[in-house]
Amino acid sequence: MRLGRVVLVMTILTTVALSSHARASGLGSTYVALGDSYTSGAGLSPYLTGSTTCSRSPEAYPEDVARALAGPQLDFVACSGATISQIMRQVHSASASLANASLVTLTAGGNDLSFSKLSLSCLGAVTSPSSDHVQYLPFSGGSSACANAVAGAARLLGASVNPKTGAVSSPAAVTANVVSTPSPLEGRLITLLQTVLQASTSGNARAGANVLVVEYPMLLTHFTSHACLLSGSPLEIPGGVTLYPAFSSLVTRELIGVNSLLRRETAAVVRTLASAQPRLQLVDTSSFVPLNCRTGDSSDLNGVSVSTLRSGSTLHPTERGQALMATAVLRLVG
Repeated sequence: MRLGRVVLVMTILTTVALSSHARASGLGSTYVALGDSYTSGAGLSPYLTGSTTCSRSPEAYPEDVARALAGPQLDFVACSGATISQIMRQVHSASASLANASLVTLTAGGNDLSFSKLSLSCLGAVTSPSSDHVQYLPFSGGSSACANAVAGAARLLGASVNPKTGAVSSPAAVTANVVSTPSPLEGRLITLLQTVLQASTSGNARAGANVLVVEYPMLLTHFTSHACLLSGSPLEIPGGVTLYPAFSSLVTRELIGVNSLLRRETAAVVRTLASAQPRLQLVDTSSFVPLNCRTGDSSDLNGVSVSTLRSGSTLHPTERGQALMATAVLRLVG
């Protein structure tokens, strides 16, 4: 555990210590952590015993939240790569814990859009940080596969992509305060959250668990029309070639658009359901530092490197990012 994370986690514990102690006797016996790799802590190995295929890390935000609350027992069932339908299976497998839960957190939707595969399909490189000419890497899908992946993700969000400008449309019907015509992705989220809300009241003598939906952070910031660097360090390609991983300007705009629309639709679904279920809330991740397209760096999100590609942690939270997610959850719990 690095010093920066120790300081941040100690800050979390100090901030919530008094209120957590006062709440402890009133909390249920279980905190259930559902979701995908953003909850499980993908890339932050070594993983918890028996969870290697799901990449559950002791540095993931549910572990920090459980330590700070010092009351409910953590049932950590999130799994890297989980789609909404697979998270629904997590709900069923954790039904006993949910019936006695005081707190439930989850992230969901990114794998339905295949965002990780989408990013790899669109991955390219430049020969120097100042170059604008992006070449697709040998293992990526190339321009056609990238365009198809982006278009498919946009369709699930009820949107479309302008192939010339990279702009992603934002239909009013799927981003309004009350969702009138859910996109396919929103329909899945609504079903999942309704199931979680129901499961966390059945058998529960109280009003039910607080259900907190942790939104995905913004991943990229694009300041110019140049290529977006994804690492401050080059990848050494066999043959002595040095390349810097990057997205083209067009692809960057598309991915930012998909990322932003997923956040907006998640918020719209939570607002719609929370009008009848106030124990459902959205956890704000706007304090995350996205990757800076000029430098390829972020304190909170991993860029592209040989190690992040191998571990599956590209564009996933760092230790500090997971600690920030814990802080955001604890603010709402407190």
